[in-house]
Amino acid sequence: MQNKQFELDEIKADIINNEVCPSLKESATQLVFGSGNPDADIVFIGEAPGKKEDEFGEPFVGASGQFLNDMLQSIHLNRNQIYITNIVKYRPPNNRDPLPEEKNEFLPYLERQLNVINPLLIVTLGRHSTNVFLPGLSISQIHGQPKRIRWQSNLTNKELDVSGGKRIDAMQGTGEQRTEVYKKYTEGVAEPVTKQGTMIVGGVSSFARKQAGKALVILPLYHPAAALYNGSLRKTLEQDFKNINKTLQLIREGK
Repeated sequence: MQNKQFELDEIKADIINNEVCPSLKESATQLVFGSGNPDADIVFIGEAPGKKEDEFGEPFVGASGQFLNDMLQSIHLNRNQIYITNIVKYRPPNNRDPLPEEKNEFLPYLERQLNVINPLLIVTLGRHSTNVFLPGLSISQIHGQPKRIRWQSNLTNKELDVSGGKRIDAMQGTGEQRTEVYKKYTEGVAEPVTKQGTMIVGGVSSFARKQAGKALVILPLYHPAAALYNGSLRKTLEQDFKNINKTLQLIREGK
């Protein structure tokens, strides 16, 4: 764990030293890199820090963070057992949505984080983080459904197109074309993940095509902030959270 933490600290330092997203850095209080267990089997990925996160330097420490804690407790997990980070690691002004170019700049550093932690399961929180890994798919249609992608190391910014060729700034569930290029990881799938046909991911296909990289399982969920103030989404998120342990168990069993 100490070696992993050292590597994560190096990535954090590189973001600062390389002046990633200087305009965001200038408007933010500090970098919000990530927190939790470097040896975690589960990594949660949100979109960007909010006001409280910018103040304290940790992801998900505001109202949505408390709701996330409650959801974790409901499935017998706590923040010491998982790792939490965001796609963008500086707070956008006035909590606006992160821009495609901002996600693009931070994505190589997120990839490095994931390569160090090497989780079994990645839980994306909200449409922005979901669309980075599963571009073109609507979270309103795929929430709670594990998907598998092929992950390649050694990215450069030029190889990335996190927007899938267009800006992903439509309302959640609106204007996004659902495709059938992904298979559910559960519900009748009997083959081990290594034997299943891995599909190319729209916006990251430029590197997915280059090599048979590591298969990752992505579980897209609604963002706690959205569910916190929407009763129907809250119930949906509570139900979808139950799929986390189920999916993790299936991965461990090689199913």
